[in-house]
Amino acid sequence: MVGVAQEYDLVLKALAERFPAHFVELIRGLPVEKVRREEKEAVVTKRDSDILFAVTEGSYEYLMAVEMQIRPDQEMPQRLLEYTALQHREFNQPVYPVVINLTGRQREKSVYSFDCLDLTVVTFNYRLINLADLPGRELLRRASVGVVPLVPLMRHEEPPEEVLEKCAARVEEAPANWQPDLYLGLALFSSLRFARELILKVIEVSKMEASPLFDGIREKWIDQGLQQGLQQGLQQGLREAILETLEENLGSCSKDLATRLQAVQDQEILKRLHRRALKAKSLEEFRAALDNAEQKAN
Repeated sequence: MVGVAQEYDLVLKALAERFPAHFVELIRGLPVEKVRREEKEAVVTKRDSDILFAVTEGSYEYLMAVEMQIRPDQEMPQRLLEYTALQHREFNQPVYPVVINLTGRQREKSVYSFDCLDLTVVTFNYRLINLADLPGRELLRRASVGVVPLVPLMRHEEPPEEVLEKCAARVEEAPANWQPDLYLGLALFSSLRFARELILKVIEVSKMEASPLFDGIREKWIDQGLQQGLQQGLQQGLREAILETLEENLGSCSKDLATRLQAVQDQEILKRLHRRALKAKSLEEFRAALDNAEQKAN
């Protein structure tokens, strides 16, 4: 079982391997002619960037070094300077350095410099992207599918469940052999912002299981999925018990009650409504209890 930080690292690199042009388009804001994932690493430290692309724009060839961080890191500029210099030396090509904050916002200027005596020794510029500042709805509509797993971390006006549902709909449009990795990435990165219970409500574990990356984090998601499934089963059983009790106790039960009960997600509220159904003298009395429960839930 891999560590938490390693989970994100493995999935990010896998998505970058499969969809290199999609990541570069997100960063540059335009299509590029040719992109490939560069496998070699800086020879001096044997420490490569999170993601290294070889890119061609028109006739211009360069490397794009991308560092992903879960939260802003004050020491990242110094490390990025080191990686950029090593990669430039090894490949003898210009390097476009990028830092992407998955969560949070880094407001400082995307430049690092230092002086020594009368010399400005280094002035190092890099591209800084805070996902929380990007327009999620717009990018979900026009961005390539490979970056959809990052969309929940962007700026949204819609509620979380709607965001996840729209992201899942985009994944459904992708080729079938792409979908397991995309669903896994979507679930994993969404968990940085949304509750896992909500994620599993939209993305079933079975949709992620075919991804080879799922093995390392299987226990977390399957255990959570089983718990979620059990909870949903108990809630549905309570709804059915309420309707059967009303039918037996009062001799009738209208269809609108079944629809309204389906919207009740709190198990304790459903238990109280079941007790009220046992004692209710009329459907109107039960409806009043349901009205009260809905008001408290909202």
